[in-house]
Amino acid sequence: MYGLFIFFVLVWSVVPVYADSSSGPPPVEAFASLPRIASIQLSPSGRHLAVLRHHEGKTSVETQTVTGQDVRRVVTTDNQEYVITWFRWANDERVLVSVRFADTREGVDTQETRLLAVNRDGTQQNGNLLRVSSFPSIFGKKHFPQFQDRLVGTIPGDPRHVLIALDLERPNSPDVYKVDIYSGERTLVQTNPGLQPGPRNVLQWIADREGRLRVGVGQFGTTVRVIYKVPESTLWRELVEYDLAKETGMFPLAFDADPDWLYVRDQHQGKAAIFKMNVVDRRVDRVLVAADAKHDLTGELVYAPGRKKVVGVRYGAADERVLFWDFDAQRLQARIDRAIPGRVNVIHSSSDDGRLHIVKSSGAAHPPQWSLFDEHDGRMVLLGKSYPDLEAAGLVSSRETFITARDGKEVPAFLTLPKDRDPRELPLIVFPHGGPASQGRDAFNYWTQWFVSRGWAVLAPRFRGTEGYGDELLRAGFQRWGLEMQDDVTDTVQWAIRSGLASAHRICIVGAGYGGYAALMGAVKTPDLYRCAVSLGGVTDLPQVVSDSRWYLNQKPLAELRIGSWWNDRERLRDTSPVFHAKEIRIPLLLMHGAMDRAVPVSHGRDMAEALKSANVTTYRYVELPFADQALSREQDRIHVLKELEQFLTSHLD
Repeated sequence: MYGLFIFFVLVWSVVPVYADSSSGPPPVEAFASLPRIASIQLSPSGRHLAVLRHHEGKTSVETQTVTGQDVRRVVTTDNQEYVITWFRWANDERVLVSVRFADTREGVDTQETRLLAVNRDGTQQNGNLLRVSSFPSIFGKKHFPQFQDRLVGTIPGDPRHVLIALDLERPNSPDVYKVDIYSGERTLVQTNPGLQPGPRNVLQWIADREGRLRVGVGQFGTTVRVIYKVPESTLWRELVEYDLAKETGMFPLAFDADPDWLYVRDQHQGKAAIFKMNVVDRRVDRVLVAADAKHDLTGELVYAPGRKKVVGVRYGAADERVLFWDFDAQRLQARIDRAIPGRVNVIHSSSDDGRLHIVKSSGAAHPPQWSLFDEHDGRMVLLGKSYPDLEAAGLVSSRETFITARDGKEVPAFLTLPKDRDPRELPLIVFPHGGPASQGRDAFNYWTQWFVSRGWAVLAPRFRGTEGYGDELLRAGFQRWGLEMQDDVTDTVQWAIRSGLASAHRICIVGAGYGGYAALMGAVKTPDLYRCAVSLGGVTDLPQVVSDSRWYLNQKPLAELRIGSWWNDRERLRDTSPVFHAKEIRIPLLLMHGAMDRAVPVSHGRDMAEALKSANVTTYRYVELPFADQALSREQDRIHVLKELEQFLTSHLD
């Protein structure tokens, strides 16, 4: 069998184009290109692969045998209208593919999803599996679901059907249907118990490993309610109810192989931890399964091959590491780590029999690579690399440190230093993340590595309001935009100056989303600290954010909880909105925004540019990207952004 893998490796491994590091750092394109391989998944039998590939600006799902034969491109997009968000084998023959796209509903900008299905040989393609009629019925006009890819689970022993949540009858009130993945024919299996908007209305469903619906999660405002039922019962009971404004309560995740036991996430000593509880016999105490003293466990659960038994959980904060509580899984992970040392190795998918595993290996200084591991004989075969052009780029690792803020609170930060340079008086990129709660967990960050390849150090503060480091740090950021959250960024920069790492006169702040907001507020509040600022898709108008949130499900109360009330906090929101302080910006500013951004509408960028123009500020440049979303899903947009950055930052830092 393995003689054929030589061919396979030659198919997927690309010789680096920029292999000579002596000629200088790789060009922008080497960093900004979409990863050649974004994901690889084994079919249930282990005989076939599905690969998500990016090539020449296009993205495709391709299938082939595990030996590299019978390569078929089954779904392709140019990422301009549709972006592939996930894919998975439904059975050994058929693949499900989710796509998202920007749209507008009754004047409100939205993000939509659709579900495709196709055979591995490219036949029987169903371009919209859940095709929904919008023709009037006897009950009036049917609602056209915004999200049509909410896969609840598979059905053991039934490879033809899956369970999908779909709000056909009432908006934002999804029922569950058994869907034929070939024809799209659907049968209602569970009606949403919520008749009126409120926490009794289920927004998320969870099935057990036998394909039976067992848990529902509803949310109205900041109130969360979890309901459950025992097998063979039709009676739904309340499991827990709590107010997010007061606590971060228990949240259900998935059932174990034993359908009596449900895994949940809840607080343990100030951090998010994993518990399991018996939902059939409530007299049995719940059990603490996994906890970490330093980080929240906020990632997805990890299953043994066959997806029955839960064996671990991914870290949600720092990288893709997995904390295992299953001995066999720990032993397998140790074998893989010995085979590929010095990297974060994650099993990305497995055959149902547990013999073959797709392993993603990465690190801050190691772009992802993909390998096939045979558990029986211990052979590890390299399948391909996500960024082959960066193999000889001299990438560097990051280190986590903790800074004491002005009020005594410890704030995490990640520091990355350029290679072969004296770590003193360096030009510095301050790189606050977006969210503001969320942060990327992939160990490799192409932005950071591009910055350091140009000789600039990178400091990425994890200010209060960031998740992953405990509930206290997260909640300390509620309604503190532009205040203590911004002070944390400032204090982190001042630490870098005091320690001698950063040159006080060569510091620029760069960010996207909330990071873009922090960059603008840095230019407003502490202009003497920065030589320049860059905002990509940054929030500029907090009253507008809160006002717009009323158009989206549950977003208004959450926006008020985390940002503030449009009316009661209007003065604070204006005081901490960059658009109302344009005249105070006196440092060079690069302002960029994608017209297809659905996280932060392009109006924020346009209004900021207009405010700067009206204030007679001449030190800014506004660049609008007509087809870009916030994730920069199109390769040409990534390249455009980094080239703009290179010209701008070089002129101020070098």
